[in-house]
Amino acid sequence: VREKEAAGESVSEFMDFGMGILQYGKDGMSYLDRSGNLLWNYGYSMRNPSVAVNGEYGAIADLKSQTAFIFNEEGVQGTVQTNLSILNLTVSAHGVLALVLDDTDASYIYFYDKTGLKLDIKVKTALAGEGYPLDLSLSPTGTGLAVSIVYMDQGSMQSRIAFYNFDVGKTEADRVVGFFKYGEMLFPEIRYLNDQLVCAFGDSKAYLFSLANEAQPKQVAEIPCEQEVQSVFTSDDSIAIVEKEDGGKYRLHLYNTSGKEKMNAEIPFSYTHGEFSGDYLIFYDETECLVLDQSGKEKFHGNLEGTTRKLYFLSGSRFLQFSNQGLREIKLK
Repeated sequence: VREKEAAGESVSEFMDFGMGILQYGKDGMSYLDRSGNLLWNYGYSMRNPSVAVNGEYGAIADLKSQTAFIFNEEGVQGTVQTNLSILNLTVSAHGVLALVLDDTDASYIYFYDKTGLKLDIKVKTALAGEGYPLDLSLSPTGTGLAVSIVYMDQGSMQSRIAFYNFDVGKTEADRVVGFFKYGEMLFPEIRYLNDQLVCAFGDSKAYLFSLANEAQPKQVAEIPCEQEVQSVFTSDDSIAIVEKEDGGKYRLHLYNTSGKEKMNAEIPFSYTHGEFSGDYLIFYDETECLVLDQSGKEKFHGNLEGTTRKLYFLSGSRFLQFSNQGLREIKLK
């Protein structure tokens, strides 16, 4: 076990990014390498920072405020100052930033390049008309946008998934290349897994959409969620959905990109973090940790020393543990 002091005590959140780890909070962010060494830091003041990452680029925005920054592994590349409050954000792997901005009677999605320059593209949505964006995701290339939308129809809240394209969709009205209606089912999360595949996570089902033909999105698979969904997370080729079971336990279901279940496994505790990390799926809270391989085999289950804030996969069975007490390198047996 190798230990060192934490990089900063006022920073509260960690996120995998590029080849290292992003550490961020209300007063700034830092980028650390795989040994926990500081590569760069950047100071700001935010009340409610929210981060989106995609490949080599990321963005951080102050929700319900008007500031955002675009960054990569080299540091901050662009600054965005808006006139309207920021509600949500997504970023492409090439640094295109999309911000959902709140106006009095509508929301707008504005787009910016990696330097923070506003692009000549915008999408207007209104709850009484086109609908309100619940979540959104930019494709890695930045040409495609998938949006989960809620809208009112004869006094009832309805849901649809809309696909925009800013390349092949130039000839279409509002650059919409496809949309799918789902009645009263809500989709709080939507994500591009890669440039050709989107997953929309609903409250009772998840749907996979193919964008092999960018001008004609197709629903290609349906994944049932039979119990309350606790969390979802994805990799380039897998989808993990954790459902809440009776007795305070959870059930992990792992699917491939065709929507076929690869395995399921019990998660026996109320974790706060669930994610793909290298070749593993890891679940942990401040003290307890479970590591599974993608066949469902348990590699580790037990308590870790200190108060865990983030586990980060290195290689083989080696992890970095970020805790309130500092940084430790752990090798699973």
